[in-house]
Amino acid sequence: MPRNKYSWDEDKRPRRKRRLWVWLLLAPLLLLVSAGAVGAILAFLVQSEFVRKADEFDLDRLERMESASMIYDRKGDLIGKIFIQNRDPITYDRISPLLVQAVMSAEDQRFREHDGVDYWGVVRAAIANWSAGRIRQGASTITQQLARNSFDLKERTYKRKLLEMALAQRIEKKFSKDKIMELYLNRVYFGGGLYGAEAAARGYFGVSATDLTAAQAAVLAGLLKSPNSLSPWTNPELSKASRDYV
Repeated sequence: MPRNKYSWDEDKRPRRKRRLWVWLLLAPLLLLVSAGAVGAILAFLVQSEFVRKADEFDLDRLERMESASMIYDRKGDLIGKIFIQNRDPITYDRISPLLVQAVMSAEDQRFREHDGVDYWGVVRAAIANWSAGRIRQGASTITQQLARNSFDLKERTYKRKLLEMALAQRIEKKFSKDKIMELYLNRVYFGGGLYGAEAAARGYFGVSATDLTAAQAAVLAGLLKSPNSLSPWTNPELSKASRDYV
């Protein structure tokens, strides 16, 4: 005796097909969400670890740096210096705004905007380095460079980089942007045995950092990439090209 066919029997196969397609579409999304959640948890744990390590550094050390001892004659004229590092620290208001602008253009264009780490810069550098197959660009902000130079974080590892980033964000919470720029420009090496903007301005051009012209400021900013190879004393053509780029 033939079996009666009902409409709900005919609908079973299409419904199963729909369910299969739904699961095929949802599975990658669920995997992506799960991977994202796991990644977020791991990132939080890693960040917490490096934030804890960054908290161990004494930020007062940022303002302690070696400077030259000046020797004057009885008339008050400078006749000599005694130093390990030839440096003459000055306050932010004595640094030419042209030098500040030049350094930001050369080293950290988003200095006034980020919190110590330029995440867009990190992504941009990662893409450029991946495309080149080698490290061509860095993504260190001025604040990160200050942290690295102040606490001798020279090791080229990912752990060191993460610690540097966490430390830079801590510095940004403690100091204003102007103060960070002041500390940076007083600490960095400009080549020729000259440390800090004031010593560099006087050493290269015979003027105070207050009185630098745009061209002179661009030369000093360009030196930060490679103080020895871009020196106007030893490589004037390369120094000029670097100045023009800045």
